Amino acid sequence: MVRSLLTGIAHYNIPMPLTVFDIKGVPGTRRERIEAAVVAGGRHIMGPHEAWIAADPFNGGFRVLITGPHGFERTVTFAIDDDPAVIAERVRETLEE
Repeated sequence: MVRSLLTGIAHYNIPMPLTVFDIKGVPGTRRERIEAAVVAGGRHIMGPHEAWIAADPFNGGFRVLITGPHGFERTVTFAIDDDPAVIAERVRETLEE
């Protein structure tokens, strides 16, 4: 536990899961695998973050929009057949930027 010197409010550094709010246009056979990989990539983050997953018809894959505190907003694109480990790692790298 870290106690803020300015406010006296206790802050807990507990990882919070990345919440996936929506998945659009991704084939049903791949949805669960992709969502699980995105959530796994965000397991280490502190504070609330959200993700929206959508098909990317121009590139034949999908994109993930990730938002978070203090105006954090990043988009990551993937091929539809990317391995879940690759998806999780790229999400993790994006969150560490």
